[in-house]
Amino acid sequence: MLPGAMRSGRIMTLMTVSIALLRGVNLGPHRRVAMADLRAALAAAGFGDVRTHLQSGNVVVTSALTGAALGTAMTAVLADELDLHTDVIVRSPTELAAAVEADPFTAIATDPSRHVLGFCAKPPTADRSAEVEQRIAARATKFRADSGDRHAFAGDHFYLWCPNGISTSPYFTVPWPKLGVASTQRNWNTVTALLRLTAPPPVIRAIKQEN
Repeated sequence: MLPGAMRSGRIMTLMTVSIALLRGVNLGPHRRVAMADLRAALAAAGFGDVRTHLQSGNVVVTSALTGAALGTAMTAVLADELDLHTDVIVRSPTELAAAVEADPFTAIATDPSRHVLGFCAKPPTADRSAEVEQRIAARATKFRADSGDRHAFAGDHFYLWCPNGISTSPYFTVPWPKLGVASTQRNWNTVTALLRLTAPPPVIRAIKQEN
């Protein structure tokens, strides 16, 4: 039985807004998909109010499923209907807002296109994080000490600030799969746009504030 509440003798399914991030979509010759096809496949599978942002696999949906369960369901649909095989990492609007609020580089990150939030399917283990830290340190020796590049790990997120550009930072060639969990990254422009897409309408927001 789907999650829901019994009212007037009928099951009322509770639909929740979620943000789904596809890993490595449309970044090269592989994992290519048109966003119109992506929206159509998800809508046909029963996901509600399907919206996408840009071409990099940023999806907002409503569903009775949330979190990892939603990611698993979407992964199966994409593989079966579009022959698209990738990981789907899910966040609720509240979780994404909390990650933004916890950003340790707010005071110095002045360019959102060079400010990155990394999403992990689950928190990496301490030994895996330590291995990636070592690899970052090894790459950082090739850069100027005052380059200003910064990073931080926090649970199932990581933060990057690349003041001279992402492709010229020590993080560009880091083997992120060494974290041992699926991960994907979005710059701050995309992150904040997704938050706006999932924000409640002004009237609803006003009612909540009054209460």
